[in-house]
Formats: sequence, structure tokens, C-alpha cells
Amino acid sequence: MALEDPDETYYIYDLAIYTAPADRSRAIDRYAKSARFEAQSDERRMLEAMRASQFAILMVERRHDTVGLIATDILRNSKVWLIDVGLEHSMDSGQLFATRLLTVETFSMTAGVNVPFEIDMLEPICMMLPRRVADSKLSQVADDRRFAEAVYKVGLADGVMDRLAYVEPG
Repeated sequence: MALEDPDETYYIYDLAIYTAPADRSRAIDRYAKSARFEAQSDERRMLEAMRASQFAILMVERRHDTVGLIATDILRNSKVWLIDVGLEHSMDSGQLFATRLLTVETFSMTAGVNVPFEIDMLEPICMMLPRRVADSKLSQVADDRRFAEAVYKVGLADGVMDRLAYVEPG
């Protein structure tokens, strides 16, 4: 990936931590082998959420009554309670974005990387994927490491990130 902005390195970090080729282990799993946290500690729970993370394309449904957003993971057809105050104040109902979800108990949070998603991005994304991946069920496509990479490449190349603006709460 050719990067024009230092902030774009977060996409590389995401791929380096959470993905790996089929014959390699992920960095987060290698770290987990050496980490020594108490079984029920917050640190252990967070590490396990990171290991079980899922790349998702979310459609914002509405604001949650307490905090955050209720969104639909359109690739897995499941509801997500996303606790992210910045996104809560920046996203409107019906908007789509791609992100990596970390789920702890009943709520989810992002791993810090978000890409505004537009339907016309699908064709170039699918063109980057091997045919057997692109022809799979949507949930399997989302779990393939190359899908996140393709979303990031298309999002960055298309300039969709230039249209991203966060709104400060309050």
C-alpha cells in the first residue's frame, strides 16, 4: 500500500496485528501466547476480544438510548451495539462504514480504523479478491484477510478518506 498521509499507517497496523496469510500466525495471537494476565482480568478480556475481532461493514441504524450507535453488520446480518462517542456524533442513520470490531460481552468498539463505505466500492474490492473468495458467502468474505486489505486500498485510493470528518461531542 502506498501511503500519502502518516495517519494512513493505522491501516497497515490493523492488517499487521489482526491478519496473516493462512500459513502464518497473527501478531495478536503470538502476543497472546506470551501475555500473562489473570483469567478474569480486564486485560485478558480485552486481549480475547482483540483475538476474536471481526472486520465488518456497518450500517448505522440509530443512536443507542444510553451511548453509542446501533448498527447492522451487513455482511453477517447481525445487530451491533457500538460504543464510540466520536462515531455517535459523526455518523447519521443509513451511513455505511467499514471497521474492525472488538466485542466485549454485549457491546462492541472499533479497533480505531474506520473507512466510509460506498456501494460503488464493491466492484473494485471484489476485483482485488481471488475468485473463490469473491464468490463465497458474505460472512466468509468478511473473514478473509484480503477483504480488509482490499477495502483499505480502495478507500484510500478513491479518496473516500478525504471526505471523513469527525465531529467533537457537545
